[in-house]
Amino acid sequence: MGEPTLSSQDHDVSEMIPAARRGRIAEMLRSRRTVRVSTLSEEFGVSEMTIRRDLERLESEGLLSRTHGGAILKQHMVGEPLYVNNVLTHAEEKRRIAAAAAATIKPGETVFLSSGTTAAQVLRHLDPQLEARVITHNVGALAESEGLRIELVLLGGVFRPQSNALEGPVPTDLVSGFYASKMLLGADGVSLEEGLTTPSIGVATVEKAMLRQTRGEVLVLADSSKIGVVADVAICPLDRADLVIVDDGIEDGVLEELKRLGLQVVVV
Repeated sequence: MGEPTLSSQDHDVSEMIPAARRGRIAEMLRSRRTVRVSTLSEEFGVSEMTIRRDLERLESEGLLSRTHGGAILKQHMVGEPLYVNNVLTHAEEKRRIAAAAAATIKPGETVFLSSGTTAAQVLRHLDPQLEARVITHNVGALAESEGLRIELVLLGGVFRPQSNALEGPVPTDLVSGFYASKMLLGADGVSLEEGLTTPSIGVATVEKAMLRQTRGEVLVLADSSKIGVVADVAICPLDRADLVIVDDGIEDGVLEELKRLGLQVVVV
């Protein structure tokens, strides 16, 4: 199906009532995920100021997040995807992000590694001779660490198959015994307003504890499909991060907005 556009049947669209115009904008967002103010202004035959007011109204209704020059659809995560299914989605993008994250780990560092398929894949791209300590509750890291010289500390806890991670009071308490110079943090959702989110209270609790014990950079690993997604449990606001590694599918307006928030962004 093609993107919804204004056709010849849409006569005198500039005279549409605001509610109808906002409804059409919402339809476009659901189809395209992102829209530009200049494009909407031209298509609807109204001023950019009018479109900005429309976007502001739709943002207040929770439909979108405004960006520099446009907006991105805000998607609420209804159900939690299974880890085994996540491995197969956006595989090439995740591979590039994981490789870029692996290159940031220096010899002798202690690094916290979050849950998630992209985070686990970071170990796949490490130099086999690298000596560093990686502390994680991500069970997927076990298979990825085979043949490496790193010291892998797998935190104990209750196994949660949906996220392939360990959670509960045990890993949360164990984290307090370490300080890390870096945290590599994946997330199910990355929102300009709500920050980093996940469906799991248990996963969020462990990763919040990791953030408290991180004395250096926090690197967010997120393929572009996660941008604009909001899950029910907050991990941290975006300003807690220092750097975001994302694939080249990210929309220009979102990229500019991340930089405006003071984040370094690496696009792979």
